[in-house]
Amino acid sequence: MVPRKAALALTPKARDIFKKIIAATGSEGIMLKYEISSQHSLRMAFKFDLVKDAEKEIGAQDEGVSLELLEDGVTPKLPSDSWNDNLPKLYIHHGAFMKVLGGTIDVELNSETGDLTPKLFNREGHEMEPND
Repeated sequence: MVPRKAALALTPKARDIFKKIIAATGSEGIMLKYEISSQHSLRMAFKFDLVKDAEKEIGAQDEGVSLELLEDGVTPKLPSDSWNDNLPKLYIHHGAFMKVLGGTIDVELNSETGDLTPKLFNREGHEMEPND
């Protein structure tokens, strides 16, 4: 079954950075995960991983969100149009799906360290805390 709407919206900044990372690394997409933090014990965190081999790394319950826009340059490509287009996507790991469903993702790039931090916002526009 193909969803009618993407599970997660992307800000223009996030869409642009994801496309640049994928182009620079030659990866097939980016996976958004929700897992135990590597920096803080007993805390959860949102994490990005590069997808090098989508056939091996993407499971049946992981969902792709297109990084492409329609001809108007504003409207995201619908899941029904992007499901099998073989273009790189932001994939939502099945373990993160319910946590981020209906939200919006942005990214924060630390210019000093180069760290890329996901910023997720709920439907009301409030930043999501991974541990709430």
